[in-house]
Amino acid sequence: MRQNAFPYANWTKILGVLIIAAGIISFFQRHYTRGIYDFNDLAVGLSWGFVFIFFSKEKTDDEMIQSLKFKALARSVIVSFSATHLFNYLFLNWHFERQQDVILSVSAYQFLP
Repeated sequence: MRQNAFPYANWTKILGVLIIAAGIISFFQRHYTRGIYDFNDLAVGLSWGFVFIFFSKEKTDDEMIQSLKFKALARSVIVSFSATHLFNYLFLNWHFERQQDVILSVSAYQFLP
């Protein structure tokens, strides 16, 4: 018996869309109530929503679809972590001195979606 590489059922795409919507609503609610833009909160909602959408089954779930999803996942992780490291180095820590400064970093959640 063939085991499915993507364990979530087809209905979890709806759950992913709801998580994305909740993240967007939370982002705007925090802006209107506190006057701040919390991009980490937005990025976490988008990332988890896309995870549920990505790992859910397709209507026609065969080896080609699974191979394409795995290739897309592998490339997106490499690109997102490379972009995070480049952004941190070029824009936040390019003028860093070990004895005096504190290392600044952007969350990897902001580059995953």
